[in-house]
Amino acid sequence: MTDPAPLRVARIARLRAAMADAGLEGLLLTGAGSVRYATGAVPPHGDSSVEAASPFAAVVSARTLHVLGFEPACVPPGVETGPLPRLATRAAAVLAELLGGARRVGVDRLPFAAARALEDALPTTVFEPADGALLAARAVKTPAELAILREAQRLNEEAVAEVLPAIVPGRREVELSGHFLAAMAGRGVTACHVEPIWCVVPRHAAEAPWTFPGGPPYRELPSERVLAAGDQVMIDTGMLHGGYMSDFGCTWLCGAEPSAQDRALRARWETIVEAVLAECRPGATGATLHRAALTANGAGRPPPWPVPLYLAHGIGIGGVEPPFIGTDLGLAAEDRMLLRPGMVLVLEPYVWEEGAGGYRAEQTIAITASGFEHLSAPPP
Repeated sequence: MTDPAPLRVARIARLRAAMADAGLEGLLLTGAGSVRYATGAVPPHGDSSVEAASPFAAVVSARTLHVLGFEPACVPPGVETGPLPRLATRAAAVLAELLGGARRVGVDRLPFAAARALEDALPTTVFEPADGALLAARAVKTPAELAILREAQRLNEEAVAEVLPAIVPGRREVELSGHFLAAMAGRGVTACHVEPIWCVVPRHAAEAPWTFPGGPPYRELPSERVLAAGDQVMIDTGMLHGGYMSDFGCTWLCGAEPSAQDRALRARWETIVEAVLAECRPGATGATLHRAALTANGAGRPPPWPVPLYLAHGIGIGGVEPPFIGTDLGLAAEDRMLLRPGMVLVLEPYVWEEGAGGYRAEQTIAITASGFEHLSAPPP
């Protein structure tokens, strides 16, 4: 099964326009998301060992598309296909023939030996990172991409809702992760992009496995920990549907009604999200969203997101993607991150207080011509 023709046509048009703007005559892509975006061919899903065992690549020019190392059934009509040799010099020879006389080529990523052999095979070609063209094309989603992201989000939210009743005293965190994956599989979604997180929020900094200086305590990996009544269970999930990532999370109280402290934490999270959403429109910068979150969080508190993660990030084919807002790139870099219609952001503030614990949830939006639209429902 491959991506549908209208989706492929719109994506390759955007990519070739971005290539032309960057002055590139060719692209050499080996990342799964990049290859699928350019060609519509569906790579095998798995961790990095899968790509190491069965490498693949795509070569894009202004007129041609080639994929190497794919099963024919995974390649759409109109895309040339062939094997990708494992030996670096042989692989370089095949790639060099497909790139022809291209003078400037953007490269997604390439093993050192293959890259060196390719430079030897094409000594007059200038190779440079493909990121500029790739990110420019992928940042703005087509209507068909937005539809897939919306459906991916719906399926993810339904699966999380199915698991919430299982958050009861005596249940282990890892059991909840397994329950969620089964719920997604029941909806036809089996490609797990990030390990599902169902973790108890530490109410005291001393209980956290680690905390970066100046940041709120945080946990990222579920364990054999047994839930107790009153535990705040932080949920964060990421699955691939049709190659596009859903990202949904919230915080759920185990076996008890929310206390006044719990409600206050959620209210502060909502205040931060509302302040950030008020700034979400074309032309706004990442720094504007960053500053809005800090102001809404109140003076004297650390930024309302866990270091080294972020206040917000993009999302699309293959996983998370720029812009990344709230990282150590700093406000100066975020001042250059401009929002445009069609960009998709996941907002994920995290508020925490010593003794009270924390609250984290995610909201996915798409920037529109006049502001934004929600791609996800409010957290339960």
